[in-house]
Amino acid sequence: MTHVRAALPALISALPAACVAAYAAPAAARFPAGRLVFPAITRVPSESRAIALTFDDGPDEGLEYFLELLEEAGTRATFFVVGEQVERAPGRLEEIISRGHEVGVHCYRHQNHLRLGPRRVIEDMRRAGERVEGVSGRSTRLFRPPYGVFNLASWIEAERQGWERVLWTRSGRDWRHRTTPGSIAAEIGQPEAGDVLLLHDSDRYATPGSWRNTLGALPLILERLSSRGLEVLPVGELLERNGC
Repeated sequence: MTHVRAALPALISALPAACVAAYAAPAAARFPAGRLVFPAITRVPSESRAIALTFDDGPDEGLEYFLELLEEAGTRATFFVVGEQVERAPGRLEEIISRGHEVGVHCYRHQNHLRLGPRRVIEDMRRAGERVEGVSGRSTRLFRPPYGVFNLASWIEAERQGWERVLWTRSGRDWRHRTTPGSIAAEIGQPEAGDVLLLHDSDRYATPGSWRNTLGALPLILERLSSRGLEVLPVGELLERNGC
């Protein structure tokens, strides 16, 4: 008993650190080893020559330009939208859907989940889902957290909502300072069948004006995909095509 009492202070002091580690553990889904424990969709094994194209952080003022380019290319994508953006201009979400694109939930306010407690994370996700589904008139299936970072609360809440957890295979890293259309296309590289590509159609949470560089990179990326014989699909359609 004496030994137990002597050990109690050390055990108690270790509890907060253990709790923090457990809360942050799902962030490991960003990495291959972490996905062994926290499996998130980063690519869709596929025998068909298809990839998924996704956009985060909108819908914002540049949306129409992206939609026009995608329509010209005969391409459809998935837009992971932000609730406050949808609330600001609900017509933009309606336009995404009317053009045949897919909508997923990103967040209500674009905040790193590791900096938020469970209650705030859950409230943000539910508020985003309600806003997106209220405007679109349809249920959502896909969820991607801000910065691609889960915590235990967002991991569990996604399951509770029935949302597939989607990350990405390749990112254009188009949110950074001093990017160019060429550098964004270079970051995407040479996609393979089943890849999930990440771009951003808004600069509201990134370097001002960065969406224009993404817009400039989009034709380069689409041309490269076409030259490789890759069909571009929304995430949900790629999943369904491959029985997922």
